[in-house]
Amino acid sequence: MAKRVSARKVKIHNQYTYEQAADALGVSVQTVRLWRQSGLPVLDSQKPHLILGFALKDFLAKRQNKPERRLARDQFLCMTCNAARRAYGGMADYLPYTATRGRLEALCEACEGLCGKFASPSLCAAVAPVLTITTRNME
Repeated sequence: MAKRVSARKVKIHNQYTYEQAADALGVSVQTVRLWRQSGLPVLDSQKPHLILGFALKDFLAKRQNKPERRLARDQFLCMTCNAARRAYGGMADYLPYTATRGRLEALCEACEGLCGKFASPSLCAAVAPVLTITTRNME
């Protein structure tokens, strides 16, 4: 699993070599060099190559900000498509974990792969007019 890098030790008014940036961020020098291929702007007209502090901080912020995925009440996250999809045939299964929490599972309307999302009994009641929900016991 990838390591989360905190840009708190990067100063925006400083210039960093690959080694200095790696030391400040706690990663290897090779990682910083690979970031250059991923879009990190580097001043490479002279040696040693320099990385501007504000550019490094912006690059790390863009890498960590992933858009939040919001699903509609009748949508599920398809594990195969990795997209928000509706249930195939309008059918879903509810697997209760506790009295207040469970999981809705269905088949994807596009690829017929497994879809799911966490749900409460109140959410199940809200989507009952749209979906046919069957409650299953945990196995």
